[in-house]
Amino acid sequence: MYAWTPIVSSAPVHHREMITDCPVGRLRYSQSTGNKMSIQYGVGLEPLAQPVLGQVLQEYCHLLPDVGKAVWNNLFWQKDLLFVEVSAHDKQAYSGVPKAAEATSEVAKIFLAEAERISLTEPEDLRDIRLGRVESTGTYGQYFTAWDFANGMLRDYIMYTMYPLLTLSKTLSLEDFSKTLNEFDVPYSSYLGVSGLYKLEEFAGLLRPAIAAAKNKEEVQELLRAFLKYGNRLCAWSYQYFPWYLGMFYNRQLGGQEFPGRWNPEKV
Repeated sequence: MYAWTPIVSSAPVHHREMITDCPVGRLRYSQSTGNKMSIQYGVGLEPLAQPVLGQVLQEYCHLLPDVGKAVWNNLFWQKDLLFVEVSAHDKQAYSGVPKAAEATSEVAKIFLAEAERISLTEPEDLRDIRLGRVESTGTYGQYFTAWDFANGMLRDYIMYTMYPLLTLSKTLSLEDFSKTLNEFDVPYSSYLGVSGLYKLEEFAGLLRPAIAAAKNKEEVQELLRAFLKYGNRLCAWSYQYFPWYLGMFYNRQLGGQEFPGRWNPEKV
């Protein structure tokens, strides 16, 4: 199970571990897929490597499968809001609460303010998409395909395009990076704007000229980090409310399950 964090980290990674090899209770952090923290509650199924953060104390690991089941069922069916709080066992240790982000750029301040606003409040644009209120999308009275496209495109845009661009911004010249951003950004932000994410498209329209006018790489990275914080919040909300249970109707018979796709304790 994983949750988006309120930070954008590009810290050096010292150790990675395959998800399939992780023990129950392993804490991981994925920078390149949305800055998410993961907690291993059972057998890992994805053959991917992620940076290791730490380990849940052994005396609490027996609780994790039940927590994992609750999170699974909530994501598929209940759609309640769940928030994760992580604290160190040592009460004298640093609390881990991030400092409030401060920006010098006015554009970055706009992004950060909106990211903070939607931390605990579902963005209006996403709610309108999932409720079928964007009349310009969908065909023949249905809007699921438009919702599906928007969810997938948003994930690809923010988690798999904008974060790598943050990494590239450290090595490319200011001019080359601005050109690169323009090439990658417009197809995503324009389509997502048509899909109903109007504020995201508006913010992308603020980001590109601000990057083009930046005087140094520090200013570029400040803008990108602020935009990513906002984008990561959108991804978290989109993930929360997407109707994942529909996948149960497109399944493979696995392990004798009567209803493939439902929680199976034998597989965790």
